[in-house]
Amino acid sequence: MRMTTQGDYALRCILAIAYKSAKGPVAISRIVEEEHLPSDYTEQLMMKLRHGKLVKSVRGVKGGYLLNRHPSRITLKDVLEAVEGQAFKVICGHKNGRKKKMCSGECVLKGVWMGLKRKIDGYLENKTIASLMK
Repeated sequence: MRMTTQGDYALRCILAIAYKSAKGPVAISRIVEEEHLPSDYTEQLMMKLRHGKLVKSVRGVKGGYLLNRHPSRITLKDVLEAVEGQAFKVICGHKNGRKKKMCSGECVLKGVWMGLKRKIDGYLENKTIASLMK
């Protein structure tokens, strides 16, 4: 698992919206300014979060973004997977660029990696945006 700026920034965006959305839609310019994020990158992340059905956009002068669900129903795993894909990918049995398997089917480490994936996924599923807001 590797935490990227995509995941970090996406979580910061979701948290900014969660804190401020009681007053209505949160403009992307406000998120960019208050979180000190690059504008173009933030727009791309918000599009991914919208496609992941975690946020919805509201058009108009007072438009912006709102959470699509209550913060207690959005997990860290939901956010990270919306912008990055799987939080922890087990590569056992996958092929590399030369169409050759990276390891055999009897890889002794596969159980270790699968166990670690379950732990990471479980942790991220149990942490919600609401729990981070406390």
